[in-house]
Amino acid sequence: MNVGISPLRISFAGGGTDMPEYYDQFDGYVVSSTINLFTNIVFNQRRDDSFQVFSPDYELHRKMTDFENMELLPGTEIAVSVVKHMNYKLGADYFICSDVQPGSGLGGSSSLTVNCVNTIQTLRKENWDSKKIAETAFYVERNLLNGKIGKQDDYITAFGGFNLIKFKKDDVTVTPISISNSTIEEFSDNLILFFLGTTRKSNDVLSQQLELIKNKDQKILSSLDIVKDLALEIHDSLKNNDISKVAEILNKGWMAKKKFTEGITNNKIDKIYSSGIEAGAIGGKITGAGGGGHILFYCEKQNQEKLKEKMEYLGLKHVPFKFYNNGPKVLNLYEQIQGY
Repeated sequence: MNVGISPLRISFAGGGTDMPEYYDQFDGYVVSSTINLFTNIVFNQRRDDSFQVFSPDYELHRKMTDFENMELLPGTEIAVSVVKHMNYKLGADYFICSDVQPGSGLGGSSSLTVNCVNTIQTLRKENWDSKKIAETAFYVERNLLNGKIGKQDDYITAFGGFNLIKFKKDDVTVTPISISNSTIEEFSDNLILFFLGTTRKSNDVLSQQLELIKNKDQKILSSLDIVKDLALEIHDSLKNNDISKVAEILNKGWMAKKKFTEGITNNKIDKIYSSGIEAGAIGGKITGAGGGGHILFYCEKQNQEKLKEKMEYLGLKHVPFKFYNNGPKVLNLYEQIQGY
């Protein structure tokens, strides 16, 4: 029995510039970090060639079947798509769960796809590098599942850590950001994450965004240019240990992101954001595509209790997290038990 874990992420700036429709023409930049919240796969090798999938996140169980008859059904489509794409015909039971609800804006779908890809290639002892894992996961999401997504989430979780990621037409470069321990600790301590209580399908928001990019809509292209520049500004500020400036950039990024397309924000989210600023936060953003999921604030310690009280009053749940410096892993439980 094997357990695959893959981290979720927080993207600080540059989201949207990781779509091929944008970076093929203009290049894209994203600053992001993995965090200590995960998608999890328990993979039990069977002694026959049957497959079955359990997903408590979707409260479902897909009954036992063989490789040829596996269907892409809601809740199991990622695992089944990866198994079929990688032509993994050895029977297995898959138990899939996540530390957050699906559609929470923390890159859960890509984390799970990377997790499935990494688990299967590990079991095959193929020793893929992080880029191959990321590209394979992106192919499954974009081409097989028709996800209207960019590449950042697959690369973030496949590589792990705090990175500047550059997207070009024919290449992706992942550069770790060198930050002092004291700076990264202070930065982490000042970031407060809340669950909005609602989730959303990112495809709904990103489909509109994608069409506008394809049609060369100047409003969204200008906004994407702004968030790309802000990603580079955040990168420079972090390298210079100027985290207070990062908070201001987060605020600018959210103002630009709201202009991408309808559905990214709404009256409720705008009220929550403005209430957070009034309570002492310096900046923040909705995580992921927008429209629901989680909201992130940068708030110094002296104002954090006031911020938490205000968000709790508005019905939000505080979600503690820390930065996580690794990518996906696979643990063999039998080897662990036997002390190998």
